[in-house]
Amino acid sequence: MLLYGHGGAYNHGAEAILRSSIPLFRKVGVPILLSTHFPEQDRAFGLDKLVDRLIPADLSLVPEERAAGTFEEKERIAARIYREALAEIDRDTICVGVGGDNYCYPNWHRQALFHHAARERGGQSILWGCSIQPEMIDEQMAEVLRTHDRIFARESLTAGALRGHGIVRVTQMLDPAFSLPAEPVPLPEGFRGCAAAINLSPLMLRRSDRLLSDFVETARLLLKKADTLLLLPHVTMPADDDREALEKLAQHLSPEECSRICRAPEYANAAQRKYLISCCEILVCCRTHASIAGYSTGVPTLVMGYSVKSRGIGLDLGMERWVIPAEDSEKLSERAAELWECRHQIRAHLLEALDGMLQSENR
Repeated sequence: MLLYGHGGAYNHGAEAILRSSIPLFRKVGVPILLSTHFPEQDRAFGLDKLVDRLIPADLSLVPEERAAGTFEEKERIAARIYREALAEIDRDTICVGVGGDNYCYPNWHRQALFHHAARERGGQSILWGCSIQPEMIDEQMAEVLRTHDRIFARESLTAGALRGHGIVRVTQMLDPAFSLPAEPVPLPEGFRGCAAAINLSPLMLRRSDRLLSDFVETARLLLKKADTLLLLPHVTMPADDDREALEKLAQHLSPEECSRICRAPEYANAAQRKYLISCCEILVCCRTHASIAGYSTGVPTLVMGYSVKSRGIGLDLGMERWVIPAEDSEKLSERAAELWECRHQIRAHLLEALDGMLQSENR
């Protein structure tokens, strides 16, 4: 089995998908190989111990890929980037795309490359726990998706969009990370009493000039209601580091407010970050897998969303009121205050909704 579409474990959402999925994949009884952009990240968080082999990509070719003018040229260069992993594919290979939302981005030719290799060599091709932006599904992408052996969509908006394009081998499922067990870890220094958690991504800050001020206002509101505010990064990639965004937020807080914030330890893996979230009264976040950690542990969660994945997952859980589009960020603090006041009812709702969805999947 060859897992592809994984960028590295500093994206703790990608890590969470693998930690929760690999035990299921092991039941097939075959060796598991992982194509990865950053094997050193995966070793740092122990993913190398879950698979039989890590296969690194040659990222030195990425500038050449970006400069290519056509889809076909980009695909040819990508074949060199992933040459070592693609060489493993034969008629006995099950290729599993584990990247979650990789078909939501312009470089989806990388995913198609693995799919085409599996089809040409007689192997199987599966998309696992994915979201796909409906407006991105043109005929070229639809033709690729149509020939997958199975697509497991993690929310109803993606599943409906796929079926609307005549793609019928679709199964709707919860994101695999819903089933990731929370791993207890010592609470960070300063974590005391009644806590709220906040996650902020630089990706979102780049989308809106006013988003930082809206998150600062929300952080101040939460500090009026909670004893502690946990700053929780969920992606720490060098070019997309939540820690930088959260530090920008902290710089706008007063010394007294800063005395009541704490930070998730950098060594914490996805399961441990899930545990830290589970210890909080509410979570306000940007990252999808931070929200999944909240939802799946019954923590009332408010999401600043920008894509089909956050909207679809929230809709399926009956939490659509608590998913705010980035362009409506001025509503964030007001909605956070409302969530705090009704947090006990929301927790009960979440646990009931999850129980119903899990029972439905197990039938």
